[in-house]
Amino acid sequence: MNDVDPLVISNWNVERAIPNQNRFNRITQTLSGIESDIWFLTETHEELVPNIGFHPIFSGTPDRHSQPGERWSAIWSRWPIERLDQFVTDNSRCVAGRIGNTPFGDLLVYATVLPWAKDPRGNEIGSFEIYKENLLIQQADWLKLKSVFPMAVLFVAGDFNQSLAPKHYYGSKEKRALLEQVFAETQIFPLTAGGNDPIYRDSAPYACIDHICVSTLLADVEHTLRWPDAKTLDGADSDHYGVSVYIS
Repeated sequence: MNDVDPLVISNWNVERAIPNQNRFNRITQTLSGIESDIWFLTETHEELVPNIGFHPIFSGTPDRHSQPGERWSAIWSRWPIERLDQFVTDNSRCVAGRIGNTPFGDLLVYATVLPWAKDPRGNEIGSFEIYKENLLIQQADWLKLKSVFPMAVLFVAGDFNQSLAPKHYYGSKEKRALLEQVFAETQIFPLTAGGNDPIYRDSAPYACIDHICVSTLLADVEHTLRWPDAKTLDGADSDHYGVSVYIS
């Protein structure tokens, strides 16, 4: 993107860690040990702070029974961040913001949790149909952001509940085809798909379902990584790997 140090974007589903759990403290320590400029956290808590001095925005009240402070999505930024609620249709699971005056220009950020296979939202119409319904709603949000801020770079990240690795891991072929179609139509590029998937690369047959996407191909991926540095998540603090993308 420019000649300064790489922009580091990180994404982690922390599996509903809450402050009275020992793993909450361990996850906090893990976050503080990872150098990242912007964090996307899902199934998270308002008190789960990745680094001192970072600026947060959170999705609204979760659409399920939850503990005080729980949020489906959060974005934490090294730089001040402005909420853009008017660009988010599903405020219970998603949140969007604008980060200005960074060394990388004007950045837009949109955090998401898309429906999973047994998401209760799909009880009436089915797993694929509820995935499609929610994805198309969010696609409209992304297009609106791109239209209103045409010079900004848009990052979309969170739990997509669909793998995009060379071999199938999670989700379905039907959902994958739809997601790839929406990405193509919207000119959104998943930086954690295919050969850039650090989980599939280092821990196959597991693969990324928590993606980091960007609205411009001018961003070159220097490398991607996943944590914990382990072949499986047995005994880990979350049932999801975390992922980081280094962009120049």
